[in-house]
Amino acid sequence: MKIELNQDGEVSILKLNGERLDSKIAPDLKSRVVILDTEEDANLIIDLSSITFADSSGLGALLLAHRLFRDNQRKLVLAGVTDRVQKLIDISQLGDIFVIAKDADAGIKLLKEGESK
Repeated sequence: MKIELNQDGEVSILKLNGERLDSKIAPDLKSRVVILDTEEDANLIIDLSSITFADSSGLGALLLAHRLFRDNQRKLVLAGVTDRVQKLIDISQLGDIFVIAKDADAGIKLLKEGESK
């Protein structure tokens, strides 16, 4: 899976290009998140719009991202969450943990609105 990084001002966007977020992909996502956490001082959007399957390893990578950014007083938004991934989040009772936006643009808008409050 290719993971693209884009910057939009104070926001880093990780776009996951592939269909699966599983034990093969989760370590790469975790390492990218850790690098962003240490090198950048920006909020993070993880664009999951192409992901049609996620397992507990993938969910663990998303939870790591949430914890790292929360602990450093930055925000994480999951964008483009597909129905199957949303069901995994709901079944895991993590719906209240993650901020979810329709797409990356909506995530950017959500983060910018949060800064002005």
